[in-house]
Amino acid sequence: MSSLGSGIPIFKMKFAETGKIRDIKKIIARIEGLPSCLFGQLVDMGDGVRGIVMGFDESEVLVLVLGDETKLKMGKEVIGVNEPFTIPVGERFLGRMVDALGEVRDAGPPVMAAEQMPVFKPSPGITDRSIVDEYLPTGTKIIDVMIPIGKGQRQLIIGDRMSGKTVVAVDAIVNQKGKDTVCIYCCMGKSMSAMEKAVSTFKETGALDYTIMMIALDNAPVGEQYLLPYAAASTADYFAEKGKDVLVVFDDLTKHAWAYRQLSLLLERPPGREAYPGDIFYIHTQLMERAGNLNEQRGGGSVTFLGLAETLEGDLTGYIPSNLISMCDWLVFLSATLFGEGLRPAIDFSLSVSIVGGRAQPQILRKLGADMRVQYAQYADVAKLSKLQTNMSGEAEQVMRRGEAIVSVLQQDQFKPVSLAEEVLLIYAIHEGRLDGLDDAARAAFRANIYAYAKEKNANLLAQIEEQQELTSEIEKGMTDLLEDYFAASAATAAAPETEKLGEADASAS
Repeated sequence: MSSLGSGIPIFKMKFAETGKIRDIKKIIARIEGLPSCLFGQLVDMGDGVRGIVMGFDESEVLVLVLGDETKLKMGKEVIGVNEPFTIPVGERFLGRMVDALGEVRDAGPPVMAAEQMPVFKPSPGITDRSIVDEYLPTGTKIIDVMIPIGKGQRQLIIGDRMSGKTVVAVDAIVNQKGKDTVCIYCCMGKSMSAMEKAVSTFKETGALDYTIMMIALDNAPVGEQYLLPYAAASTADYFAEKGKDVLVVFDDLTKHAWAYRQLSLLLERPPGREAYPGDIFYIHTQLMERAGNLNEQRGGGSVTFLGLAETLEGDLTGYIPSNLISMCDWLVFLSATLFGEGLRPAIDFSLSVSIVGGRAQPQILRKLGADMRVQYAQYADVAKLSKLQTNMSGEAEQVMRRGEAIVSVLQQDQFKPVSLAEEVLLIYAIHEGRLDGLDDAARAAFRANIYAYAKEKNANLLAQIEEQQELTSEIEKGMTDLLEDYFAASAATAAAPETEKLGEADASAS
């Protein structure tokens, strides 16, 4: 190509800002120059090392080094890249383990990405969102019945260390099998053994086929631990914009706050409350606001966040817990006290709330479980009083029997989520008072056997519950007849050994 009337060629010129490394402190480099840089912009530091702009003033730019910082030296020239920090995404990452930079970290072959997604994206605007009106079944009976979660919701799972938070979140991923939901397990700041336990559960249940493991363990650089949840959110955005429903588990956000605190110390930002930097609230809000149910113009998918956070001795007023509660659609609280008493999962009904999930909950669960929270609260109050006095009125005894039935039915083994039909059968039995007069062993047997019994005797009823999700007269009659048959068979089975014993006694006497 040449200019008009001239044989002088015109070349396409490319402009780039440059700067020089002034100081290096672990993974933070101070750079002179780059006058037009933006937060989150990439910086090419040479020798295959990149960086992200984390802050700047009139004379210096603070850059988070991504790569081997030992390759850097004072005075080295760097180039500002006029593009945001992106990661590779695509369907081929399903079943794989990747880090915060999108690089595969398992023993499998390399992955060809479908496209690149910016890590620091703005959250969808109000006009880009739809109402959260579709139910996300977690497979945990207490949550599905009393603290329902909708697709596009941000729900916090909070509690002391070793109270079962990860089990509840992993169960939710396992329960998405066959439901056309993409899952992302974002494991940050945790030990290798904890991560391997989750991976083995996903493999055993087949959940790994539709799950992406994104990891930055406790031995990973602080910068990767900080970036990981944003990378997970961008990966979720890719699928949601293609019309998919996505469930993202952040395990856990307390450790993410710790990582950002360490990073802020290297950035020399002044500490605020409880030694956390003042912008920690914005850092987490920027992340959690990216959940939502997108409208058709944005792809029609949804991104649901389950954020885990740790409390100290059940204190919900701590700085990080209270921050996260305020930016989520409330919480599921796991109590160390209930855990010590043997309740599994140890979810405290009185402190657990879901603000928007009730609209999405299936009608059959909403109707049958409408009174359970009140009944359980009454049971908890009467149980406390019963420790102080020996005699109880008939009404108090009825409250105790109903509460004990609720506690027994909602018990659940770890990594064994239950279907909607099984939940409905169990809750219907409570609703009809069929378990009030049973002892603990009989209630436990009912909880363990009723679904298999229904599958054998009336599989069509289970299919109707799953498909219609409404308490029709036909379904109600089917469940009533099923419970009658079950308890009649149980009574006959219990009576048979007694008859045999009586026959043996008569024979010995004669």
